[in-house]
Amino acid sequence: MYRVAYATGSRADYGIVRRFLGLVQDDGETELKILATGALLDENYGHSIDLIYKDGFDVDFEADIELNSASDRGILHSMAVALDKFAEYFDRVKYDLLIILGDRFEMLSVAEAAAVSKIPILHIHGGEATFANYDEFIRHSVTKMSTYHFTSTEEYRRRVIQLGEAPDRVFDLGALGAENCTYIDEGNVPEEIKSLPAKKYFVVLFHPETLTAASEEEQVKELLGAIKEHEDYLYVFIGSNADTNSHIIRDMIKRHVNDNSNALYYENLHSDAYHYLVKNSVCLIGNSSSGIIEAPSLGVYTINVGNRQDGRVKGGSVIDVKCDKAAVSEAIDRVIGLGEPSLCENPYYRENAAVLYYEKLKEILSGLSGHGSQAKVFYDVEFK
Repeated sequence: MYRVAYATGSRADYGIVRRFLGLVQDDGETELKILATGALLDENYGHSIDLIYKDGFDVDFEADIELNSASDRGILHSMAVALDKFAEYFDRVKYDLLIILGDRFEMLSVAEAAAVSKIPILHIHGGEATFANYDEFIRHSVTKMSTYHFTSTEEYRRRVIQLGEAPDRVFDLGALGAENCTYIDEGNVPEEIKSLPAKKYFVVLFHPETLTAASEEEQVKELLGAIKEHEDYLYVFIGSNADTNSHIIRDMIKRHVNDNSNALYYENLHSDAYHYLVKNSVCLIGNSSSGIIEAPSLGVYTINVGNRQDGRVKGGSVIDVKCDKAAVSEAIDRVIGLGEPSLCENPYYRENAAVLYYEKLKEILSGLSGHGSQAKVFYDVEFK
């Protein structure tokens, strides 16, 4: 019996892997445990760990990291708490493989604790670029602590190899989210969302830029200013993530929703409900990676605002604009004029991605030789 754990700290990275984890859980040869931390356990972010329990997964560890996103200092404190708690946990509990997705700050602490505890790591979504956020260097750091890598495009696979990872341990399998979002169980969609008039509303999801001088307050003012110029539509806002100063965005948007009858707010939604919402919207506005990776598979345009997603591969349905009232307003007019896209190219989509991930995972597990040295040889790329 293989022992595998998946560490998760947010609604987003859990929702992306749900179908893949379901395949692993149903495998009679693999024992799967969920290790939860970060915003999943925080009431201010909707305590979305409840969604994981509802889906029937076995949560073996809940690490409350005293989440404080009010400052960089608060984030660093939460990272230190996470490192200490996961160090203690991995000292007691061993796994054949730990799966980590992406670039969240708490996942850096989890990866450090696992790597030093000699637990092999499978990293998902390595090699990507988001120049305006500390996610950028966190992601590459997790790559260097990991033994195996599932990337979402061939370009990202090459970048992971450029970081010194052996090509035979780096696999381009597409993005789970790009396929997963097309499987929507309407039983997880609240009736109030189903009752919204299709293609008569926009979904808005906006996060901080953590490595630029951008003011969260000024950015939200520009965004809301553009929205105010199109008041004949409904706007459905989703709660921001737990990055530094996200509370500023959240508080300003909540005030806007309270003051405007054409606005709704959801702190958290089941991933099926979120995908249903986006699929039936006019467009997704904001700077979420879901606008880059998932919205194209749902047949919806994305107005990608600001610099947070700079560096990512993007399909033609993604419209990049400055975080400026006039630019965002012009993009909204453009999307309304374009109507529904006939075809959204998605460079992240791979048919049967969840199955591909599962099959490659089983191949990796069958080649493991138990715990011991996780030493890796740095793979040097030849420069011409």
